Amino acid sequence: MKFLARLILISIFTYGLSLYAPWWILFVVTFGVCFGIHGSSINTFIGGFLGVGLVWLVTAWILDYQSNAAFTDKMVQLFPVEDGILLVILSGIIGGVCGGLGALTGNSFKQLFVKQRKKSIYS
Repeated sequence: MKFLARLILISIFTYGLSLYAPWWILFVVTFGVCFGIHGSSINTFIGGFLGVGLVWLVTAWILDYQSNAAFTDKMVQLFPVEDGILLVILSGIIGGVCGGLGALTGNSFKQLFVKQRKKSIYS
């Protein structure tokens, strides 16, 4: 349940704030959400990866569709790839990795303030 809440919050805040703020706002969003709703390290990384990656993938695809592939045609001239859709997918992956690292950082920062229970030798 925490994973789904984290994923939805990251997606909503990333999309909403990216309309008005620079691209790196995703680090602030994923850090804040995963600081507030903390979990295991891999769980928070995957939540940040999927939350931001899907937003960036869908946004790039919509921009490409609305401009009749003019966006990817210009980008293909800059990068040595032959298919424009590969650039849309690559955009989602880059955003996902950035979001995952921001989420992992927020979760790790939260663990600095959580008191660890001592393990008993009897349990």
